[in-house]
Amino acid sequence: MKDIQRRELKITDVTTREAENGKRMIEGMIPYNQRSEYMGFYEYITPSAFNKTLADGADVRAFQNHDTTRLLGRVKNGSLRLRSDEFGLHIECDLPDTSYGEDVYNLIRDGYNTGMSFGFTTLQDRWEQQEIEGRMVDVCYLLEVRLYEVSFCVSFPAYEATNSQARNIRSIIDDINAIKPEDLSEEDRQALNTKLRELIPEVEEPAPAEPTPAETITEAESEQERQLEAFLNELRNKE
Repeated sequence: MKDIQRRELKITDVTTREAENGKRMIEGMIPYNQRSEYMGFYEYITPSAFNKTLADGADVRAFQNHDTTRLLGRVKNGSLRLRSDEFGLHIECDLPDTSYGEDVYNLIRDGYNTGMSFGFTTLQDRWEQQEIEGRMVDVCYLLEVRLYEVSFCVSFPAYEATNSQARNIRSIIDDINAIKPEDLSEEDRQALNTKLRELIPEVEEPAPAEPTPAETITEAESEQERQLEAFLNELRNKE
């Protein structure tokens, strides 16, 4: 199976409500035909994207912040309901009577965390080159996907963090390449090489290829970036 891709949605209107029976619910929507943030490419979700998932009755599940131990609902038992119209995929979830279910309800109700995300694999897409904001860029249209999960209360946006991380790593490598040999002593050059091998075992330029969705950056990789940046600053500030 292909790796599951995730997309964070900048949605501020994820809502909460209480049913007549006192059941707490949350609702949100994955919008169609809206341009994503730039991820090395732009992306649009088309109105056909979830047709197969809905037709197959796939047992999509809802989690808190992608944590599979914090299950909020699932299609199989009717606690998670999905409905598509011309505007987007509407999601309605009956929250469980658990402490984290109550936490999710309160965080969304009080506006602390209205982030939402969905995980999927691509079944069919279309790529185009378009001029956007004065430059030619790749644009992907998701025509059909297999939806596996939706997540509420997403604390660390998947592709926003990934793009920031990718830009920072490229910037750091550019800084390394800009260091002139005469600017460092032999001892410092050896220390730099050792640190690079320790933090980034393999650093290589990606071969030209079709653009692919970015993967989620882990906390460990973020810590690598911070350590490398700090080490470079030490070298720059040496007398």
